[in-house]
Amino acid sequence: MNQKVKLSIGLACIIIISGYMVFSVTSPGFNEWPGKEIASFFITEGWKELAATNTVTTIVWEFRGYDTLGEETILFTSAMGIFALGFGLFSVERISGMKQASGEAQEKPQEASK
Repeated sequence: MNQKVKLSIGLACIIIISGYMVFSVTSPGFNEWPGKEIASFFITEGWKELAATNTVTTIVWEFRGYDTLGEETILFTSAMGIFALGFGLFSVERISGMKQASGEAQEKPQEASK
């Protein structure tokens, strides 16, 4: 594919995405959605009720605390799994070495009895 074709495809994608974004924001239903009253309460009264200085912190840690705790647990567990794989804690060589070491330990007492 030559440079002009790549440039025209990229430009077409940018125009399509930009048009979609402008249409979405200017559409009549953009500011009318269910739950708007709850959002207004969180923004205007949430920080006063809980004496927090930041609205985002109030929503995430106070109103959605248990949900956030579950999300943090999942993120922590997945990060620990990635670190374990990245540092080779569960590598094939290490696991096969552990199996061989345990197999040798079990065979030696049997040989001693013969």
